[in-house]
Amino acid sequence: MKTYIIAEIGINHNGSIENAFQLIDAAVGAGCDAAKFQIFSADRLYPKCAGRLDWKNDSETYDYDIYEAVKSFEMPLEWISRILQYCDERRIDFLASVFDTHGLDYLLGKGVRSIKLSSYTITHLPLIEACAKTGLPIIMSTGGATLGETEEAVNTILRHHDKLKLLHCSIQYPTALNDCNMGVMKTLHLSFPGLEIGYSDHTLEISKAPVQSVYLGGTVIEKHITLDKKMEGPDHFFALERDELRQMVVDIRQAEKDYSEQRFRIDPRIYGSTAKVCHEHERYLRDFSYMTLFAVCAIKKGEQIRTEDIVVLRPGKKERGLDPKYYNLFQQNDITAKRDISEGEPLCWGSIL
Repeated sequence: MKTYIIAEIGINHNGSIENAFQLIDAAVGAGCDAAKFQIFSADRLYPKCAGRLDWKNDSETYDYDIYEAVKSFEMPLEWISRILQYCDERRIDFLASVFDTHGLDYLLGKGVRSIKLSSYTITHLPLIEACAKTGLPIIMSTGGATLGETEEAVNTILRHHDKLKLLHCSIQYPTALNDCNMGVMKTLHLSFPGLEIGYSDHTLEISKAPVQSVYLGGTVIEKHITLDKKMEGPDHFFALERDELRQMVVDIRQAEKDYSEQRFRIDPRIYGSTAKVCHEHERYLRDFSYMTLFAVCAIKKGEQIRTEDIVVLRPGKKERGLDPKYYNLFQQNDITAKRDISEGEPLCWGSIL
């Protein structure tokens, strides 16, 4: 089976639609099947009081206000029509990750033909349900999730249709080769027979991990791309430039031939563990970016908490609250505040009755 290759443009357009067009051109020139963006609004992604990012890895240090930075990464919605048209002209599929129902509804209004869900929304069952109800094919990443959480998300979609592809990945940027744990692909194949399994790669290497995913039966590969690794922004330094992207596609196509002819070797370092858990190297970003319930206004002790008082956001540096799947509790029950709850405070079991 031919591997479906997604060029993840994400936020690497740096606020320029001309950059976006050039990145689409790079994806087309390399022979990719899809160019993918991210549709989000800072107001619906983080609370304004999310804090400052103070994270570093071996090569980069990040220190900035989370909300303001995310605001600067937004892709203007007015671009969507032009980008969709450009992708059609260049004969490449358009994909976009959605993070809330507002973004989903906007894309549906533009006639998109499939939906991408990020690892960070895999516990956002209300959003997953809304996506599944559209009947459109879904590609869902699973980085940082346990097998049980993945199963909940998959079953939510399967109640509506089976046009679903799962992507194994690690939510570590960049991911070391010995942290890829590509053996999880085997676990996903066994746990969800009948579904296509793929891989979203965040390693610095051009194609070592993607090639291994092909050898493990993967049929989808996603990889970040950039015009220049030195451009400003958190997702450039580990992304592939044009020549590297072309090389990855060549290597993947060769891996497909090797796989069909049974001429390949599984690298034990990249294969790693088969355990579908949140590995230690993923814990920071899971706590930072997996979504949770927040109060959008001040709620007095004893007041009923209405669904309009609640929003699903990433916590950033704030404490985590209830998982998004508990949103329905506030629709189906009369739940009151056990104490005064401040605007922008995560909702937890200790604050409700």
